[in-house]
Amino acid sequence: MTTEAAVYLTDDRDLPEEDLRTLVIFQGGNGDWYVQVAPRHGRTTEGVRLCTSGGASSHAPGLTVAIASAYRAILAAQRGEPAPPSRMDLEDEVAAWRARFPQHHFEFGSIARKSDESA
Repeated sequence: MTTEAAVYLTDDRDLPEEDLRTLVIFQGGNGDWYVQVAPRHGRTTEGVRLCTSGGASSHAPGLTVAIASAYRAILAAQRGEPAPPSRMDLEDEVAAWRARFPQHHFEFGSIARKSDESA
């Protein structure tokens, strides 16, 4: 199973229409990310596979996370939805919660009160 493709047509207005390119990102059934730069119509058989186990995740840590974020942002725009929160937004929210509730921690899918030794 392949995910829905996230497609972004360049907004480079300095190029003639025949030179416009489209960024296409999708996730294969194996969980790996596929990134292509295609002609304007978005169809090509050439691209880059970014492995989520080994490969890109080992040789360029953070790359597959960034591609996943770009995928979600482009897909949200395609659907007319608000942009998803960025990783920094989520980290800021976690930091705010930790500051507000320093006596608690996340444990096995739930929030638990810290023991006296770890507080």
